Amino acid sequence: MSDSITDLLELSDADSEITEFHVEGNVKKVTIEKKIRELHCPICGHRLYSKGPFIRHPNNQIFQGCYVLEVTLIGRRWICPDPECSYKETDQFGFIQRYKHNTTFNDIAIIYELKDIHLSCRQVARRYNVSDTYVRTVFMRYVSLPRHPLPAVLSVDEVYLNISPKFKYALVLMDWITGDIIDVLPSRRRQITEKYFLDLPKEERDDVRFLICDMYDPYINYTRRYFRHAEVITDSFHVLQWLLRLIRRYVTDIKKKYQERDRKRLKDKNYKNNKDFEKQKDSREVYILKNASWVILQNEKNRRPYEGRKYNHFLNQYLDTCDWEREFMALDKNFYRIKLYKDIYVTFNESYANDFEGASQRLDELIAFYKECDIKIFREFSRLLSHYRQSIINSFHYITTEETENHSAITRRLSNGPMESFNNIPSGLRTQSHGLSDFEFVRNRILWSVRDDAAILAVPKSAAEVHNYTNKPRGPYNKHKKN
Repeated sequence: MSDSITDLLELSDADSEITEFHVEGNVKKVTIEKKIRELHCPICGHRLYSKGPFIRHPNNQIFQGCYVLEVTLIGRRWICPDPECSYKETDQFGFIQRYKHNTTFNDIAIIYELKDIHLSCRQVARRYNVSDTYVRTVFMRYVSLPRHPLPAVLSVDEVYLNISPKFKYALVLMDWITGDIIDVLPSRRRQITEKYFLDLPKEERDDVRFLICDMYDPYINYTRRYFRHAEVITDSFHVLQWLLRLIRRYVTDIKKKYQERDRKRLKDKNYKNNKDFEKQKDSREVYILKNASWVILQNEKNRRPYEGRKYNHFLNQYLDTCDWEREFMALDKNFYRIKLYKDIYVTFNESYANDFEGASQRLDELIAFYKECDIKIFREFSRLLSHYRQSIINSFHYITTEETENHSAITRRLSNGPMESFNNIPSGLRTQSHGLSDFEFVRNRILWSVRDDAAILAVPKSAAEVHNYTNKPRGPYNKHKKN
């Protein structure tokens, strides 16, 4: 049984043997000892003699169900008897490096623990009884993932990582069809992206047929600078979000007018009653504007179902969905038209699949209609639609994915939806880590967690290669200080 355990975990080599194996509670203890053998000095040829055995307890606490495996190593120190030579040698085990306290298996286990993007280095370090610096060093020694080739449908977006004050937003490249992450760049700024894209082979850049992005003009200009054969597609979600943001701002302005009215009423009341200690409370109108903005923002097809009347303690009455809509719409004369005009664009956005001529004609009609509207937010929206007209029309491309063993063929509209879902991963890593400072570590950590075909390096880098030199002076430190 002991042989099978050590063979499985690669905790043995040709010159060692298992001398003891037993279980104490939930701890499986294995003792591995170097075999006694005849050694000769490589310098003078004399036979080496042993100075006696030494014992090592490597940090190899491997969890197997409810058990913990503890390993004890017994080796010997050898010395040449020739006083003029004084050659010395110490037994080494193949599964643990010289001067190290962790076995190779422990390092590999740490690396695969980091597959879970929700685990921080500190959490993994506590699990394996090492420092978080050791976890980072091991990961960077074994994991260095290359970029993937550019796909036919390339999706780009930024994610807030705040690595440094200079580079706060990293740029993510995604294969829209497969959902694979091509690469992560330290910044979306031109000084970074221009060198990166121009260093790629021109033939590879020319193979990009569609570039999906939001309404950030530098992204749209990528088709003129780097991907000359690609059509730019403005994500329909961001266009609609831009309009909803204007509507929210309008609702907030109406709410502020009612709050200002309430402040004046309270001021007059306090003046008449000769007291100034009463605080302002939300009026009926302000409460409705705060809690029922969904009436004007929701998509008509996602309209809240009628669930019966429920009692509201603040308003002191029973209300159902229709009551909320009636109460909200009565607070401003433009609310009904704003909802109607918004729904007109929503209907347009959900129609015209692969019908670019029809989408182009209808979009021109909407631009003209909104331009003549007496509501300011739609005049602003008209200018937005006019500025991104062609890329919005391109967004009506629908692509049918190929059928695979695990997934059936489906037809999808080109959008940045998959990218928006992915952005939760690096954002969660930033939050879990309480801040990030090393971009290469962050990039490899993200790619390691999302790529199914990611592999570790066959020949790991040295610790010096991955050491993060900050050039900051070290603070006071007393190793023997007692708490």
